[in-house]
Amino acid sequence: MRAVKIRLGPYAQLSNPTAGLYGQLGKPLLLLPLFRMKRHEFTHLFGFGAAMVLSGCLGSCTSKTDNATPAPGPGSNNIDFTLDLADPANARLNDPAFGYVYSANGQVIVAKTTAGGYVALAATCTHQGTSVQFQPGSNGFICPNHGSKFSTSGTVLNGPASAPLQAYTVVQTGTKLHVTS
Repeated sequence: MRAVKIRLGPYAQLSNPTAGLYGQLGKPLLLLPLFRMKRHEFTHLFGFGAAMVLSGCLGSCTSKTDNATPAPGPGSNNIDFTLDLADPANARLNDPAFGYVYSANGQVIVAKTTAGGYVALAATCTHQGTSVQFQPGSNGFICPNHGSKFSTSGTVLNGPASAPLQAYTVVQTGTKLHVTS
C-alpha cells in the first residue's frame, strides 16, 4: 500500500460540494490509500457481495405464518394415562389462576373447570397445530397463535379454527384422574 498525494485543482471549491470529488485534470480524488486489485480478485469480491445480497433477498421471501401440521382427527390416537392430583408436578391443575397441565407427551391438556370438574382435550389447535391454553376466567381454551377459542367440550367458539378439539374421557377416583380416548 502506498499513500497518494492529492493536489486539488482550480475547480475544487467549497461552494460546490461535488467539485471536491475530482482533482486536477478531472481525475478521481482518493482520500484512502491506493489499492491495486487484479481482475479475478474483483470478480471474487463482487461474486461474494452479490451472493450476500441475494441471500438476504431470498430470506425475506419466506412466509410469516407457521406452517405446522394440524392436529390429527378424532379417534386417530389412543390416549390412556393417569394424573395424580397429590403430585407436586400437577399442582398447577388445582391453582385457580392457572388451572391446567399438559400430559407427559404434550398431546393432551387437562383443565379444572369453574364447576370443579376436570376436562381433557387435544392440546393442539386444529387450525395450525399450536398448543392451546386454558383460561380459567372464561372457562375455555384459547390458541395464542391466531386467537381461536374453544369451549370446555372442545367446540369452536371463535375461529379461524373450524374443527373442534378432540375431547377425552376423564374419570376421577380419589386423587387420581384417569384420561382415556
